Amino acid sequence: MQKCELQPAEKTPFFSVIIPVYNKAEYLEKSLDCVYAQTFQDFEIIAVDDCSTDGSLEILQRQANAGKLRLYQRSVPGPGGYAARNLGVSKSRAEWVVFFDADDSMHDNHLSIFHAAIAENAGLDFFCNNYVMKVGDKDVGKNKGIETGRYRRIDGLTFFALNDFVHMNSACIRRVLFDSLGGFPEGRYKRGGDVYFWVKMMTSIEEFYYSEKVTTEWHLDNSFVTKCPDNLTVHPLADFIEVEDPELDRECDMQLRRIINRKIIAWATEKKLKGRQCYRDFPHVSLKGLGYENMLRMLALSMPARIYQAFVAAKRTWRAG
Repeated sequence: MQKCELQPAEKTPFFSVIIPVYNKAEYLEKSLDCVYAQTFQDFEIIAVDDCSTDGSLEILQRQANAGKLRLYQRSVPGPGGYAARNLGVSKSRAEWVVFFDADDSMHDNHLSIFHAAIAENAGLDFFCNNYVMKVGDKDVGKNKGIETGRYRRIDGLTFFALNDFVHMNSACIRRVLFDSLGGFPEGRYKRGGDVYFWVKMMTSIEEFYYSEKVTTEWHLDNSFVTKCPDNLTVHPLADFIEVEDPELDRECDMQLRRIINRKIIAWATEKKLKGRQCYRDFPHVSLKGLGYENMLRMLALSMPARIYQAFVAAKRTWRAG
């Protein structure tokens, strides 16, 4: 009688790195190399092609055939890549999920910093590293003033009221938390759905961990989602309180409204600078948490487009001088 030997079960990776891909052939191999070069190697890569037409799929197929990643394909492209990320998470095997965009950069210590923080902070479900925004080779912004450590919900909301301190590439979330929040809002928004999700997450957790070390780079030049004018509508957070109905104490609610106001006014400003109307944005701004500075911005946005653009140009000249 022939003896039957059981095959060893495939080891569960510590991280699942989710990479949505839509027409990123120009950057894809370089970005994948950043992931392959991680000093912490206990991870899987799940790439989801979102109907690419520029050769990205062929690159991913070669990498998949070489055993470097698992590849899934969507038959219909989803705006913002949110559906692709959700699909990737649904196929993941790890307890911890990390997201990475196929046209950005990851330092080789990105996963190792997450791993060390998770080991030292049992019970937390969300971890975040610092990131830098780049235009070409020039750094144009990063988070400042947030030290490494554990923070409460109110701290996260306060940070978000000042700046988008969480970015898609900088986040690490426990899979069960991601699933409980319903994933990214696919099919609803072309842009800004990631911010919607991170704010929703921040209203639902008690604590999180932040590392001030920069471990990823967001290359703004490569972001079609950000540059496409059709994606610039009213910010998705305009619907947040009505849709999500978060149960928050008074202080957290105030910071949430400050976040919403900041994002709505920022998008209205972007429209105004492009000569587009932004009056539809104003009804979504809450007087609660508006603040003196944002009130002045709204008054400036009420100017005729030519006057506003001249005002902004003069302001920039004054600051430069």
